[in-house]
Amino acid sequence: SLLAQFTKSTTAGYQPQPQVTASTYSQNTQKPTTTTTTTTTSNQIATKLSNTFQPLASQLIDLKTFKGFKFVTLDGLVIETRDIYDKISGTYQWEMCESQEDRCIDFIRDKCANKRTFFICSGGLGKNIVPKIHELPQVYAIYIYCADVIFHQEWASKFPKIRVVCNDDDKVLLPQLAVDVAQANVDWGNALVKEGNRIAAKGKFEKALTNLTEYAKKPDQNMIHQVIRKLEELK
Repeated sequence: SLLAQFTKSTTAGYQPQPQVTASTYSQNTQKPTTTTTTTTTSNQIATKLSNTFQPLASQLIDLKTFKGFKFVTLDGLVIETRDIYDKISGTYQWEMCESQEDRCIDFIRDKCANKRTFFICSGGLGKNIVPKIHELPQVYAIYIYCADVIFHQEWASKFPKIRVVCNDDDKVLLPQLAVDVAQANVDWGNALVKEGNRIAAKGKFEKALTNLTEYAKKPDQNMIHQVIRKLEELK
């Protein structure tokens, strides 16, 4: 079992990363390059040594107002034709805005309140829409899938919620999405544990573990062990 596979390993607890990281990928380099936006006013990009896909920092969930996750895209074709997006997100109910920017903005602002919203779009559309939605509290993570990585990273580096700018979803976007959805499920599970709903919490931690072990490719091993410990505590 997955639990048996990882339980014997001993590592320090993982440290979720602040919501200021973005990974870029170009097919010309044949490997992902993880970059971090610094807190300086110029938003300089500093290359990290590790290619591990890191989670966002843990964020508390208030179950009194929280309404779950929502997955939105302006470019529905890739999502519609690849089941892997449904498997990672845990739902087939993606909101496909089909290049309708105004409709997309209205949907995220009005229909996604109190939800953790994951948003995928192209570079060209993202350049216009991201500045309009980035500061909305319901926007949890943004992923830019484009051909010209270098061009789009320049503007994307100004927006901390952008997790990746890439032209290869298999190698970069999907693994990072898997890790981010895993962290969101961990946060949800933690809230359920505090409320005493151990059965529901177990389901969230199990989803997190599945994402990390099956879809993340290069996850933080310490995060895996942390999730396993949470599952062990619920036995």
